[in-house]
Amino acid sequence: MAEEIRISRDFIEKELPSAPPLYVSVYLMTLACGGSSAVIAEKLGALESDVLRAWAYWKDRGFLQKTAAEPAAKPKTGSIAEPAAKKPLPASSRPDYAPAELAEYMKHQEVRRLFESASKKLGKFLSQQDMSLLFSFHDWLGLPIDVIDLLISYCVSNGHHGMRYIEKVALGWAEEGIDTAEKAAEYIELRKTGFRVVLRAFGQGNRMPVAAEESYIKKWLKEYGLPLELVQTACERTVLQTGKPSFPYADSILRQWRDAGVKTSADIAALDEAFAAKKAGNAQKSSEQKPAGEAPRKKPAPRQNKFINYTQSEWDFAEIERLEREQRRKR
Repeated sequence: MAEEIRISRDFIEKELPSAPPLYVSVYLMTLACGGSSAVIAEKLGALESDVLRAWAYWKDRGFLQKTAAEPAAKPKTGSIAEPAAKKPLPASSRPDYAPAELAEYMKHQEVRRLFESASKKLGKFLSQQDMSLLFSFHDWLGLPIDVIDLLISYCVSNGHHGMRYIEKVALGWAEEGIDTAEKAAEYIELRKTGFRVVLRAFGQGNRMPVAAEESYIKKWLKEYGLPLELVQTACERTVLQTGKPSFPYADSILRQWRDAGVKTSADIAALDEAFAAKKAGNAQKSSEQKPAGEAPRKKPAPRQNKFINYTQSEWDFAEIERLEREQRRKR
């Protein structure tokens, strides 16, 4: 026989109409099976932080006593990214945050907004693990909250909703020092426009570059400081001259242009004209004079073989006929 639970009439008449539906579900699930906030959240498919808030709501209204499984919240001081007694963590170790600790951080409006925004963009309820990961981008990697929000938007716009992919991008941004909204916007524009322009010039516009290719493109646009249109021209010339996309070959062209101070298409045209004039001058000079010290070429001797291995003579056919007649008479 199924176990029954009792619900007071007062709860049904006074609390049920006005309480958030999720809070009602949490209350009923807690009465039915108890357990930790993580267990309740998993059963309801909700955020663990929502379970903790629901418990606090019902305790304040006198309908739920503190459960043994509920973690005790530790008082925190200081800024969002610096909870009290926080120990330095090695760079390779990402911290995990307990539900009560996250609940403390969520008292900060910007953290709460980040989780709400992430939930909408990812199209799902954030689990406690999801929130822990997102908050670590701020606390562990040092990325500002607004940058993390842009990062999520960027990943989702490229069709990536998985938390592992989002973490990989966050690590990359932290490594590259993308710690402001302006730098994030510049990075997104580079990948959206710059990378696609280069790959289209190579005839490969339906994909994103791999890591090595990305390094080349960043070098051309940032280290060399060349405009995107010049990079595009170099890539097109690479395909025309080699018959295939080649990042090293394009790099050699762009390195020469950088050393020559090329900044515009007009500079390229001037450089091409100077090169063509020099090449024509060298060709004319070579045809007019021979290099000093070069010996005149000898006419090659006739090749000998078994059919031509004697000195040719001029034959007297009349004398041959006379000798043949004398030979007949003697017979």
